[in-house]
Amino acid sequence: MKKITLMILLLSFQVVPDDLNSDLTTAQQELYQGIIQEVRCLVCQNQSIAESNAELAKDLREEIFQQVGQGRNEAQVKNYLQERYGDFVLYEPSFKQSTYFLWLSPILILILILGWLRKIGLF
Repeated sequence: MKKITLMILLLSFQVVPDDLNSDLTTAQQELYQGIIQEVRCLVCQNQSIAESNAELAKDLREEIFQQVGQGRNEAQVKNYLQERYGDFVLYEPSFKQSTYFLWLSPILILILILGWLRKIGLF
C-alpha cells in the first residue's frame, strides 16, 4: 500500500520540461524529441542536449524548438546545426569527404588486425 501511495504521489509531481509547448502538433513534438536526442551537447560532449543542463544546450533546444515550430524537417534542422557548429554536433555525422576516415577507420583497423593475426599464424 505504501508503494502505491508513493507512486501516485511521485506521478502527481511529475516535472515537465519547460520547452515543450502545446503549440506543436504531436508529430512536431516527436520530431523535436528525436532531434534533441541526436544532438551532442558541445559543452558536456558525452550527453545529448536533451540530457544536458548547460546554457548552450538550453539555447540549442530553444532553437530546434523554434525551427520545428516553423515547419522545418529533420534534415533542414540538422543541416543548420552542422553549418553552424560543425559535424561534431551530431552523434552520427553524415558520410562525406571530410568524415570518410571517421566512418572507414573501423574497417581499416579490422583489416590491419586480420593481417597481423595472419602474419603471426593465428588466422
